[in-house]
Amino acid sequence: MRLIYAPALATLLLNAACPASDGTTTEGTATDGTATDGTEGTDGTATMSDPSGPTVTSEATLVPTMGDPTETSVGPTTEGGDGNLVINIVGDGRVVVEPLGETCTEAACAYDVPAGTFSLGAEAAAGNRFAGWSGDCSGTEPQIELVLETTASCTATFELLPEGLLPASISASREIVRVPADDAEPSDSETTLKIESDITLTGVQWVVLAADDGSEIATADTAEYVFTCPDGRRDYDVRATVTDGQVQSTFFERRLVTCVPPRSDAGRTVHTADISEASYFQNGEIAGVKVQPGDLVRISGQANSDFAFFNFQGTAEAPIHIINEGAVRNDDVSWLMHLINCQHVIIDGKGADDVEYGFTLTNTGTGGQAVFVRNYSQGSNTNTGSTAIEIFGVEIADGPDSGFRVWNGGSDEFNASNWTFEGLRLHHNYVHDVLAEGFYVGYYTDSIEQQPAPYPIEEAKVYRNRVENAGWDGMQFGSCRSGLEVHDNVVTGSGGANEPNQRSSLQWNPGNSGALYNNRFIGGVGVDLQVGCTGGDTKMYGNVFVHSDAGFYLHAGQADAPRYWLFANSVGAPNAVGLRINMNSAPGNCAAGAKLSEMHYASNLLVGSAEQSWEFAAGDADTASWTLEPNLTTNDPAALCLDEALAPTCGESPALAGGGAALEDLGLTLADLPGGHFVDLDGRVLAGPSNFGAHQAAH
Repeated sequence: MRLIYAPALATLLLNAACPASDGTTTEGTATDGTATDGTEGTDGTATMSDPSGPTVTSEATLVPTMGDPTETSVGPTTEGGDGNLVINIVGDGRVVVEPLGETCTEAACAYDVPAGTFSLGAEAAAGNRFAGWSGDCSGTEPQIELVLETTASCTATFELLPEGLLPASISASREIVRVPADDAEPSDSETTLKIESDITLTGVQWVVLAADDGSEIATADTAEYVFTCPDGRRDYDVRATVTDGQVQSTFFERRLVTCVPPRSDAGRTVHTADISEASYFQNGEIAGVKVQPGDLVRISGQANSDFAFFNFQGTAEAPIHIINEGAVRNDDVSWLMHLINCQHVIIDGKGADDVEYGFTLTNTGTGGQAVFVRNYSQGSNTNTGSTAIEIFGVEIADGPDSGFRVWNGGSDEFNASNWTFEGLRLHHNYVHDVLAEGFYVGYYTDSIEQQPAPYPIEEAKVYRNRVENAGWDGMQFGSCRSGLEVHDNVVTGSGGANEPNQRSSLQWNPGNSGALYNNRFIGGVGVDLQVGCTGGDTKMYGNVFVHSDAGFYLHAGQADAPRYWLFANSVGAPNAVGLRINMNSAPGNCAAGAKLSEMHYASNLLVGSAEQSWEFAAGDADTASWTLEPNLTTNDPAALCLDEALAPTCGESPALAGGGAALEDLGLTLADLPGGHFVDLDGRVLAGPSNFGAHQAAH
């Protein structure tokens, strides 16, 4: 790029008289005081003058505006006349040239200018730092002044900031945000993304990504960024790169922002129902009126009666939206909230700002599941299976059975041969003090003897929920054949009822394939993993299992060559080996198949009494192609500077001394992980689990 510039006359130096540091001029004199007419110059060589023309001084003077005021750069100039200034950029940054008011962002920029004094300001792009000037400019200060007599070429070099472990985290003022609507407050569609840190940060670069395909949606470089939901219902990942000017750290939160339909009418047909008057809605009707795809249903009131929706059927483009109006509560009945033969339905408990959970469901007596999603065959209620259900903003307390139950048991009408439940989404819910499981998604077996066979669940996403004091398993999943993601949940106090085989913090039943990551499981009796007949690839990483009586127990099953990855987890299992594998256990009677073709078990932090990190509980296998180390075991948390949550509290912890397995050692790339990032439990983006456990840096 070449630009012509004519500055104000007062800024020009038409005669080459550049002030030296001692107050003298450089006219006819080198900077060391020697003459320039054929005598020794500043670098020990002779400078020449042409007797038939103007004197060539071969000097341009650079005066840094910060740092050492004696720093200069030397380059060819000719006394008087027009000048030419060339800016070169190496790396990622820009140079502001004043008083031109121009910014060079290309690899090279040329400006035709009269002689004069120019200010050059180097500005590094996010994640970079200014390394220094070269060519006819020198020094490491980003802001300098150049006295130009004829020509000069200056190069600004930028380099990537080294990765560091800055103490920071990212958050959103609201995680549930609304798609814009003409009749809604603009603030309904906004959330403020923030960096929280105890140190002074000099730069932040935000990137918002679509969770489904990783496409870049928005960027910003402010300390706080107000993100506005685009049109359309979607989830968004958030990445932030922060720097203190010396190092940079990147943080990532999967599905930190979920954009949902407006809570205003937004031009939709609106149905209202007070559940104190009626709460059992059959045939997709409210008060005798059919609810159509895209309609809005406003629910209000309190009840002690069965609360159910039968055959409410929206579409992917126009889901039926059921939202609370104020605090809605249903107590002490068997059917606290059931969705039966429903498709593309949203249960939205975030309809009022002053109510955290708009739907509260309690039952201190006897009864069934609190929220029950299923198919049902009875008279006119049998016409379709359930699929594409989203539920958020629901509190379940004192339930006599499980909190959330998504049932996919086979029937003559709906089974594995003719039906698939797709697109289940359970997020931002609170389940506590229930007798059975907190979340029970899917079926408990995939045995070939189970006929009709349960139909599969695909693309289920369960995230950012809380479970406290589940009498049985904290979370249980089965028959989720592909695309299952369970992340950023907090589950505490599982297994309180002490029911045999129902005390795990996590039960991973037969038939699952997906990823479980960045969760906190506190209490319970370990993690029960059952491959079964149809289980597929499973990845579990970045999780903490604390105060658990056992670690991972894997029933190898008879699936068709499934693969398992268990890495970078922290397991507090005082009475058991970190991983026990039962090669003789088949949770279902399966057809012949290849057992557990791959096991990658590494970079785990195991705190307990057992010295070995894994063992065969029964049977054996050829482990030549497996990854079974490195793992770090200890029976002394204090020796590793671990707090009660198994997080290292000092940088010298052996858990942080390196030696973990790289992703490539586990046969993985970043593209194999949800969101395309490896993220530890604290949200740090890393190349892989270089240390041991879910926390890859000190707290």
